[in-house]
Amino acid sequence: MARQDYRDYFEQPAEGAHRRYEALRCVFVEEQPMKEVAERFGVSYGTVRNWVSEFRRTRDAGEAPPLLLRRCEDAR
Repeated sequence: MARQDYRDYFEQPAEGAHRRYEALRCVFVEEQPMKEVAERFGVSYGTVRNWVSEFRRTRDAGEAPPLLLRRCEDAR
């Protein structure tokens, strides 16, 4: 498999949970504007705004964020 295929897996995720994770990562880690993130991942600005709001609310409440992906240390 070509390197670009691996890169595309992260930059253009097909699954909904993966797309949400990568979008949130762009907002919180890379500090990209939500409007740009929405365009990049093919969702509306309102969707990204809702994902960010839900993520913040659950983290602030001490709950696990609404992601289906587990952290590496949880997989052990």
